Amino acid sequence: MRMHWQPTSRAFRLRVRCAVLGVLAALASSAALAAPPPKDDAGPVNPPLFVPTEIQPIHLAALTFTAPITPRVGPWTAAADVYAGAHPDAQVWTLRGAFSTRPGRTQAGAASLFLAGFGPNAGLTELGLLQAGDVRDCWTLINTDELRPFPEFFLKQGLIRDRKDLYNGAQEIDVFCQILAMAHFTSAKAFAKAARHDVTYAHLFNEPEHHRGQVIHLTGRLVRLRRFDPPPDARGAGVGDLYEGWIMTDRYGENPACVVFTDLPASLKIEDDRRLNIEGVSIDGYFYKRYRYKAYDSKKHNEFRDAPLLIGHTLRGPFGPGTAAEPPADDWGKNLMFGFLSVVGGAAVGVVGLTFWFRYHDRRVRRRLMASRDMGFVPPSPPEEFLDESGEAQANGNGDSAEKPEKQPFSHPRWSDFPQAPN
Repeated sequence: MRMHWQPTSRAFRLRVRCAVLGVLAALASSAALAAPPPKDDAGPVNPPLFVPTEIQPIHLAALTFTAPITPRVGPWTAAADVYAGAHPDAQVWTLRGAFSTRPGRTQAGAASLFLAGFGPNAGLTELGLLQAGDVRDCWTLINTDELRPFPEFFLKQGLIRDRKDLYNGAQEIDVFCQILAMAHFTSAKAFAKAARHDVTYAHLFNEPEHHRGQVIHLTGRLVRLRRFDPPPDARGAGVGDLYEGWIMTDRYGENPACVVFTDLPASLKIEDDRRLNIEGVSIDGYFYKRYRYKAYDSKKHNEFRDAPLLIGHTLRGPFGPGTAAEPPADDWGKNLMFGFLSVVGGAAVGVVGLTFWFRYHDRRVRRRLMASRDMGFVPPSPPEEFLDESGEAQANGNGDSAEKPEKQPFSHPRWSDFPQAPN
């Protein structure tokens, strides 16, 4: 059988020519983009055979935009350019969709859950969406009445450091935030069901590595309560409040323990300047570490103390209107000093009073003595036989009449008028 060549139509030849021209234009554009940079005078004379291409995002975007106008192969060329831009060597753009990341899946699932609430059978539809979102890793459904164990990875030696403080920026703060979020989404009932009551303060203080991550029951006297803002990572996980309490375990002496929880009892109020004294307060929580802190009564700047640190959900105790503050301390030192100063002050006042009393009475005696000495001297009157009936003096034995003495003016005697005793 002999085959004969039949000439094609003119329209078909025109389409073939356009396709060839489109392919040549695409090759020319690719060659222009892959062209090596201009030669540098200081560079080598003979460049290497394959020069690495530096892909510019704007060039690849322009090539992808103009590729669909290529006849017949336009869509395939555009798809090739799109995938080429997402290649790890280029990284001009990414083809990851909304469901490629956890935040994207969460946003899409939350939007679907919100819109499902307006349709019929909204309750059943939302329950189904919640379960589907848990399966698709949009979120995690947590049973708060079931205790989740302490992650084994966190028990790795050196990750949680005993005898150290907690501060932002350390690697341990990430672990602390995750454990705090676990305690926040675990009910107090679940903690109480799994708590150990046979672990004492001495076990936690002396063997922190052995008991780390276990749920421990701690009971004592609540003496301090404060509120803090949770770290950013814990706030992002859903923790809104962070409370720090100090419980004194009086079973083996005054031993403090630091407890951290996220749910404050409704009848318990926070007063930072108030020192509490509430007996019978307990908490069930994860034992985290042996915590080092700076006490307010420490004398030296480098003096620190250690205490067990527990992380739980809430406190339990006799909270209510009868919650009493700590009675004033019997500061016998101040009372003794006050009594001593009172005795000294009373003695000083008594001495001063007696001094003025004695001096006052001494002045009175002196005035009386001086008054008795200042009395005027009165000479004695003549005897009666020397006076006649008229009261005039009679003549003496010589026939002379006694003359009446001249009356002298009265004058006070002087001290020099009296005879003085010889020295």
